[in-house]
Amino acid sequence: MKFLPLALGLNLVAAVGALAQQPAGYRINLDFARVVNDRVKVVIQTPVLQEEQATYVMPAVVPGSYSKKDYGRFITSFKAFDKNGKALKVRNDGPNLFVISNARQLARLEYLVDDTWDAKQDDQFVFQPGGTNIDAGRNFTLNHYGFYGYFEGYKLQPYEVTVEKPADLYGATALPVRRASLTRDVLMAPDYVTLADGPVLYARPDTASFSTGGARISVAVLSETGAVKAADLSRMLRPMSEALTKYFGRMPVPRYQFLFYFPSQNSALNSENGGYGAMEHSYSSLYFLPEIPDPARLQSMVLEVASHEFLHMLAPLNIHSREIGDFDFRNPKMSQHLWLYEGVTEYVAQQVQVQAGLISPAEFQARMKGKIDKDASYGPPVSFTEMSRLILEPPYKDMYENVYNKGALLGLLLDIRLRELSQGRQTLRDVLLTLREKYGPTRSFDDDALIPEIVALTSPEIGTFFRRYVQGAEPLPLAEYFGKMGWRYEPVAPARIKAFGKLGFAYDQSLDQFRAAQTQADQNAFGLAEGDVIVAVDGQPITMQNAEQLLRPLVEPTTATAVRLRFRHGKGPVQERQATPREFEVEVKNLVETLPTATPAQQQLQNALLKG
Repeated sequence: MKFLPLALGLNLVAAVGALAQQPAGYRINLDFARVVNDRVKVVIQTPVLQEEQATYVMPAVVPGSYSKKDYGRFITSFKAFDKNGKALKVRNDGPNLFVISNARQLARLEYLVDDTWDAKQDDQFVFQPGGTNIDAGRNFTLNHYGFYGYFEGYKLQPYEVTVEKPADLYGATALPVRRASLTRDVLMAPDYVTLADGPVLYARPDTASFSTGGARISVAVLSETGAVKAADLSRMLRPMSEALTKYFGRMPVPRYQFLFYFPSQNSALNSENGGYGAMEHSYSSLYFLPEIPDPARLQSMVLEVASHEFLHMLAPLNIHSREIGDFDFRNPKMSQHLWLYEGVTEYVAQQVQVQAGLISPAEFQARMKGKIDKDASYGPPVSFTEMSRLILEPPYKDMYENVYNKGALLGLLLDIRLRELSQGRQTLRDVLLTLREKYGPTRSFDDDALIPEIVALTSPEIGTFFRRYVQGAEPLPLAEYFGKMGWRYEPVAPARIKAFGKLGFAYDQSLDQFRAAQTQADQNAFGLAEGDVIVAVDGQPITMQNAEQLLRPLVEPTTATAVRLRFRHGKGPVQERQATPREFEVEVKNLVETLPTATPAQQQLQNALLKG
């Protein structure tokens, strides 16, 4: 996405005479200081148009997302005026297009914008990191494409955006900002693509920053209850950032901005289906994640999401096709390389973490196993390049999330194959960095040329890999390739696990209690019945802050240590029982385990992949 600069237009009639002295392009005014009925007024002084009829375009789709958003449906009271304030005729052509007659006389647009976060959470709901929030006096989440668009044929004109705001709100962004006063910011961008790439988070300031690899990394946080602080996130993100510096040699960007919004557990903004996540941009990323009081669990969640988004600095920022480099917001043509933009990015994000010791090799293996499980839920394999190219259309649009599963597995297998064919002299990282050096942020490749170029950089056998598993739809050779690195893979296999039986837990928000769930008294070692209230574990009272730490070992024990559990059945007295996990014979789908007697060659490849 890219960010656009807006300009002030408080006295539009008086400013007409000075219009000729202003720089060409779009000058936009947003008034966040005066919000009426949860809507923001947008005023745009337009560039000089040469056509008698012009079409103002609000995006249907934006970079980094792979479904239709139709941001024009959040606009109301759209009006167009000439330099004398006379209204021009406007008609709609679908939800995103506003067609203006006598456009050579156009001087100004005015309209109102509703935010997307408050919209009904149906099939058309805009994922929060790609949307907008208008919370007067408290927060404005400014994804520019949700507030303004461009005239067809004038997308590359410069933008200047003036934001009138409450004095106590700070706008964090990777875009250049002139903070003209406590109540006025001026944002600038050379074109609409750049503007859409630079979200802004307006909130009461909670920021932190650090430097690594020649880049300044900034963190801005809005936590609804104040439970999450920017300083804490900065400490969490620094080791990951340093790991990426080691991977790249130095950071590929001079600056980077993390923008975090943490809704509380009871927030009206929470996704009804529990969905959270983030959206990447070239020099920033915007996150919508739940407030989690357990620091260890919070850190795990933040690093899992942020490592992926951060790595988009490589692809698509530095490695992208023309479809990405000159994005068509109206009728986008999608690239066939989601396997690279999202899949390889996800693989590298996991690899960087394990090589830096941020996760263990066992956790890396478990995450790959989880991706195999999820990939299997999408049915028979399909061509990934075909799916990518047609991702906005059925049936492929419902397969998008599999890019993080099968796409990451493709990255791992491709890395294994590259190392094998070169006897360890060439890795996927080497190929990516070579492509980065050739292309970079301002140069795009032809969509059909990327795979042949990778084959030319590596080996003809890599062409076979792409034809069979990326362009083709053959099942991934997991057993063969995992075997090369000392892992065993079986689609179905018997296994022994330690467990306290069939046991889960649920949180009763109204009573602030944790209860036994999905169980019966004869199905678990403690004799817990469905709905029993958990009071303490090993003498430690259970709270929201420590629930993950105390209850997780009861669901997934890692040792044979006995556990004392205090609980209450209905309104009865508190009981205490002690139990030890037992071994159960189970059938495991997609078994992935490390071979106890790996050969030297297998161990060498495993160490190279997981330890660096």
